[in-house]
Amino acid sequence: MFIYSLIGGILYFLSFPPFDFWYLIFPALYLFYYSLLTKEKSFLSGFIFGSVAYGVILLGIQSIGLEAWIPLTILMGSMYGLFAKLFSYLNVKSENNFYVLLSALAIFDLLRAYFPFGGFPWGFPSTVLLTGPIDSPIFFGMHLYFKNFGPTGSSLLIQSFPLIIALGVLSKNKQRNYFKNYIIFSLIIFTIIIFNLLVSDYQNNQIESSELNITIVQGNSPCPGAKNRCSNERQRIYDSHLSQTQSLDGNFDLVVWPESSTGFNNDPGIHTKVQNDISTEAMRLDSYFLIGGDRPVENQYFENYGIFINKDGEIVDQYLKQHPVPFGEYIPFRKYLEWIPPLALVPRDMVRGDGQKIFMVNDTKISTVISFEGSFQRYIRNSVQDGAELVVILTNQASYGESGMSDQFILMSRANAISNERPIVHAAITGKSAFIDYNGKVISKTELFETETLTEKLEVSKAETPYSKYGNYLNYIFIVFGASVFARRFIRLAG
Repeated sequence: MFIYSLIGGILYFLSFPPFDFWYLIFPALYLFYYSLLTKEKSFLSGFIFGSVAYGVILLGIQSIGLEAWIPLTILMGSMYGLFAKLFSYLNVKSENNFYVLLSALAIFDLLRAYFPFGGFPWGFPSTVLLTGPIDSPIFFGMHLYFKNFGPTGSSLLIQSFPLIIALGVLSKNKQRNYFKNYIIFSLIIFTIIIFNLLVSDYQNNQIESSELNITIVQGNSPCPGAKNRCSNERQRIYDSHLSQTQSLDGNFDLVVWPESSTGFNNDPGIHTKVQNDISTEAMRLDSYFLIGGDRPVENQYFENYGIFINKDGEIVDQYLKQHPVPFGEYIPFRKYLEWIPPLALVPRDMVRGDGQKIFMVNDTKISTVISFEGSFQRYIRNSVQDGAELVVILTNQASYGESGMSDQFILMSRANAISNERPIVHAAITGKSAFIDYNGKVISKTELFETETLTEKLEVSKAETPYSKYGNYLNYIFIVFGASVFARRFIRLAG
């Protein structure tokens, strides 16, 4: 049955960018679940599926080096292997019970959001549907799924369909029971959505909206990639962003420079000349600025920041990134791993920030997250809960190369925009940068490794979605439901 896991892994990565065969997500998951239901060496089946799927999905980080790509691929394979063991165990003990197995999926997806090293949300099944069918009338329900259940809950719904098919194919004598179970499951989902619509629609219709005129400055890098060092790279990146900004004409509400566009010798919080250069542009354009960068702290640490500058050119506040990239912005267990030569590329560990920040652009509340954080649902949702009407993602992405990872990141931004009903400004130093409205539509975007500016008017939002209020509640509902079904069966067998 390992061939099912192998083919499933191949179909899984083909559903993601750059391939975008979104419909393959369903047979991919079906083959994977079917391989686990056959009870043969489940860990190996899970490892094959996870390592094949994520080995290609994460291919872009090869630009950092094989020493980064190989361990991460093995890690994701191992996580899927452990999930497969749990899935197969519960399958045997519950005699192929749909609700018990669904609870295993719900647990695994929540676990991925926090483990290891703070979580790894890349590759959630729900995001692939944003590559095509989200705007099709056939899939009109997808917007409702995201708004009600977020990317994680929507992934659970997507996974439920191939799971019930796999159970029906495997247990032909119980197909009627599985069909009945899925009807009950669908009625629960339908009831939750209708209830949320009745409660929230009136409130959201009473909320006034406004617009912000925003420019992303994508300054690019002369030598993108973690290992592609070139002469005076950081200075040239800063000069490019400044030059592009100086070419702007008109008035803007907000000008955004991505992650790593300033920092170290070009830190506006430390160097007067840099602050004066940016302040001059803020006053000339009558615009607020949100600028990404990093600065050294003592000899061992650094901060990754988003500095907010008002129309008078004054630094008002800053946001410090909370979630560093493991082996990219800090080394876990550094004192035990210092003997590994490639880790010398990360000589400092990042100092973590302690929470979201709200900045005022005219009368609008905005918030920012930085790079890797933008893929995590919880940081976007935390910003919205703090009152943000628009979220800015400051990112670099040079290490993604020409892989599909930049497009995958934009898919996650789109999913978070719909889930929280918030427009997102996705600003990348090397691209792809994008403006995303609160319905998840990409209004405009740049291409990779271009030096350009992108300007759009975005309608901001104060609405609350069920997901932004309650988070991943759907997963918890079915974890409790599955656990109660499993416990009842266990007690009955024991008695």
